[in-house]
Amino acid sequence: MKNKLKLQPLRIPSGWEVTYNTFLEIGPSNIKQDEEWLMIFTESLFQAIHKSRNILIDLGWYPEGDPKGNFGIELIKNYEWEKPLESINSKDKDEIIEKLELLMSMVEEGDIC
Repeated sequence: MKNKLKLQPLRIPSGWEVTYNTFLEIGPSNIKQDEEWLMIFTESLFQAIHKSRNILIDLGWYPEGDPKGNFGIELIKNYEWEKPLESINSKDKDEIIEKLELLMSMVEEGDIC
């Protein structure tokens, strides 16, 4: 099934370079919880870096492969993972997409530096 699924469309502003993207269109409630589910909902779903601002945005599922988990976004400056600029958790995929796109826009516009 994974090879039939498409990547989640995202509005990524200029200035961002995608490091990796395995964030699929399907949400956690729309797929049977099996081995495939474990492979889709990992800690490494999406990551991009805004090099001129030295800010990284990271999206994953935590704990990895756990149906009781949730999406997590971390906005990191200067690779200081212990001091995120923003940290957002939600099971709601639409909310995560909205927050991901909003944070990237805010960084590009200089509202978050």
